Amino acid sequence: MAAAGDARFEVLDALGLCRLTRRTGDLDGAVPLRVAKACVPLLEGNAFGLQITLARPIEVRRRLGSLRAEPAGEHREALARAHRAALTRLVSQGFLAPEGAWHRALRGGLAWTSRKGLGPPRLRLWTGLLVRPDPGLWLRVAGAANRRNALIEVSEAYLADDGAFVPLVVELRVRDEAPQHLQLEGEIGCIAPVLPDVQIEACSLADAPEVGRAHAEFYDAKYFAVKKGQVTRKYRRLVGGTAGGRNAGAGEGSAGEGSAGEGSGGEASAGPARVRLVVAGPAAPEIAEVTEVTTAAGPDPVPWRGGARRLASIVVRNAVPFRATFDGHTLAVAPEAPRLAEGAAAVERTFARTFGDDFIAANRGALWYLTKYFTPHPPGEPHFFVKPWAFTRTPPGWSSLLDGVHGDGYDVMRGVVATDAFFATPAVFHVRRLGAPIEVPEGAPLLRIVPIPRDLLRAGFREARFLDA
Repeated sequence: MAAAGDARFEVLDALGLCRLTRRTGDLDGAVPLRVAKACVPLLEGNAFGLQITLARPIEVRRRLGSLRAEPAGEHREALARAHRAALTRLVSQGFLAPEGAWHRALRGGLAWTSRKGLGPPRLRLWTGLLVRPDPGLWLRVAGAANRRNALIEVSEAYLADDGAFVPLVVELRVRDEAPQHLQLEGEIGCIAPVLPDVQIEACSLADAPEVGRAHAEFYDAKYFAVKKGQVTRKYRRLVGGTAGGRNAGAGEGSAGEGSAGEGSGGEASAGPARVRLVVAGPAAPEIAEVTEVTTAAGPDPVPWRGGARRLASIVVRNAVPFRATFDGHTLAVAPEAPRLAEGAAAVERTFARTFGDDFIAANRGALWYLTKYFTPHPPGEPHFFVKPWAFTRTPPGWSSLLDGVHGDGYDVMRGVVATDAFFATPAVFHVRRLGAPIEVPEGAPLLRIVPIPRDLLRAGFREARFLDA
């Protein structure tokens, strides 16, 4: 297993089935050259966290409403024997409670099926790893995002800091279009530490005018003049090279006035980080809190009872229904024109009430960035931007993880934005379907925005060992 960065959690490898690996921001040279030159948020999103990577392939089979998984090929029997031996060792050394919920679940094999109500079956796959976050931190488990198996979806989960090792299980849903027999290889998920001391408050643009001014200053006339012919690299210069390398915010007014734990990754935090969701138009994003966590008590999530400590995030939903079609060269976006016009007019009224008509006239390009809602990529790329009509501002030293939501025929990509200096949080679409349109209705979820201290973005782990190792 490849530990990297400052260690913020422990990992015990009981089986040798999975390892935790670190990605490069350019995905080993797979991203377009233009992105590698300038798109720091996407590069940071590619490199975020540690990838849960299978050392051996796993076969998944669907039958009669259930899912089965087992190692592929010649490793099947050897891994089954190793699994039985590992459970005995984990129980005897106190890592698992004998006959406890985790012991009973893992005794049935590497994977088992779960179901919520009448929903589709989900496969819970034990990675063979046990993890323990450092005091004050949680571990977030999610999908592999920008390079992933598009035939599966990974359920988001949070492992709370109860001081004990917890088996790392990845919960998978197999998409309907997947074959009956599916082989999983390589990266199947992502794990990263987060700080559960975050409070988010929504406010109007009039209550945070410095955010609107910063937006106009970034998207000034010079920005658009340069962008017509080349990459501007303005964001890269603003954040000092990479978001992970910054230590403090910029601009007037601190986003975290009165907040504690700025730039902190653990128990040094004296209070919650205060984040502002600045609403500039209709369809305001939602503020959500994590209410259930996974603990050493068992594989089923339980209500979080940690008192004042909690983790809030922002859910961005689509404000304008649209269709988008990619033919290999051109990506055409067809929004519902009346809804787009209504939303654009509302955004412009918000800026006019806050700053006056002269501000609008002097910063027309910055307003167009928002009111157009959609921004295409160059020909040949299956990507386009959707710009929410709201901003996110975090305390100095904090960025925001923008975790995209996948839909039918498309992904919204993962990114990391230094939201203590740059406050827009765009949803970057990757269209996977060729020729036929994707359809995104009003209200469809696009992004989950999770504030996170930058010193956790590249956090690593310490390797734990069995007591008799």
